[in-house]
Amino acid sequence: RSPDRRRAILDAALRCFVEQGYAATTIDDILRGSGASVGSVYHHFGAKEGIAAALHLEALGDYQAGLLAVLDAARDAQSGIRAIPVYHLDWVRAHPQQARFLFAERPPEVEQASSEAQREMNRRTFGRVRAWLEREAEAGALRRVPHGLFYVILLGPSQELSRLWLAGRLRVDLRLAQRELGEAAWAALRA
Repeated sequence: RSPDRRRAILDAALRCFVEQGYAATTIDDILRGSGASVGSVYHHFGAKEGIAAALHLEALGDYQAGLLAVLDAARDAQSGIRAIPVYHLDWVRAHPQQARFLFAERPPEVEQASSEAQREMNRRTFGRVRAWLEREAEAGALRRVPHGLFYVILLGPSQELSRLWLAGRLRVDLRLAQRELGEAAWAALRA
């Protein structure tokens, strides 16, 4: 029952945060949406920023796990680079609420509540990505670009498309966009 209650709280909070915004959402809103008691919310999360931090880390963890699975399945640099924008847009399409929340700016108290765990998650994920990139660059398949710039080149267009699509400001076939953005990423990063 406790994991079910925790899930209900997270689901209700996600709906509220996406529909109303973090600042406008109250614990009472989350209680109404989840059917949980105040004690249950505070037992599982401590406060509203704890709920938001848990949602952020859950979405980020899911996204990063999928990203690493794409790299693990890549047979070469070209298939890996082309697959990452495809994965990104697939994840956004499959998880629109989590994507809206993950891509939103986090208030300082949420940032603080999630920063240590996020640093560790990013360290592991970026370390594995960096090792993959280094192998492919050593093999002569990829250009060497600064690590931070690599993500901008690889995912910047997909991220911007995701934001516009999630906001309803751009109507585009994401499957067509996946192919085009995968090609563009490969053209920009191949050796």
